[in-house]
Amino acid sequence: MSTRSNRPPADLPELSPGVTLVDVDDDLGVTPVQALLLDRVLGSDGPAFWVDGANRANTTRLRELAPADRVLDRVEVARGFTAHQHTALLDRLAGRLAARDSPSVVLATGLDARYRAADVDRELAGDMFVRAVASVARVARVHDAPVLVTRREADEFSRPLRRAAEAHLTCRATSFGPRFADAAGETETLVYRGADGWLQTTLAYWREVLAHRARLHGAATPDRETAAPGVR
Repeated sequence: MSTRSNRPPADLPELSPGVTLVDVDDDLGVTPVQALLLDRVLGSDGPAFWVDGANRANTTRLRELAPADRVLDRVEVARGFTAHQHTALLDRLAGRLAARDSPSVVLATGLDARYRAADVDRELAGDMFVRAVASVARVARVHDAPVLVTRREADEFSRPLRRAAEAHLTCRATSFGPRFADAAGETETLVYRGADGWLQTTLAYWREVLAHRARLHGAATPDRETAAPGVR
């Protein structure tokens, strides 16, 4: 893609310490929260941790998004495939963080997903989910760090997560490209396409956003060729 002067500036929401719930349109996939994680890593010195409970952790795609391979040296990814595994991962994460520097960011995708499984008693699953929410809230509080969480469904079951979140962002697909906004609609980050038809929902777009943010942060600049556009 050639550079055009009428393109809007690429931007992403600034994250504050505490739990931030992010609801993303299904057709945008996990890429928007991956971009938020990498943006935070670019702008800080601490490690980042991604605990996945919804089969959304794709390290190949994460590498394709990163402006530089070395950015990923500070990102650790773990996946929980059952409710018990997921709870144990969150407990282990809290223990690891107690013995090291504070994280730059923690991402927990699909926090409610494993607790909706048919192989877990409903009452027990609810108790385990509340415990998982308490774990991520404790990490945010103890380490004064941003913790990003996503959920599979916005319903009564996931309400404890919504109550625990200090901030609530949405990322919606629009005819002009993805739009981040807070749930109250008071502030929003618009990233729309220009009149030249510049599309913004592809992998190549998100990589360009992060390369721009890397320059703003004075962080790593791209050290490899931009990957060809692909599905999220």
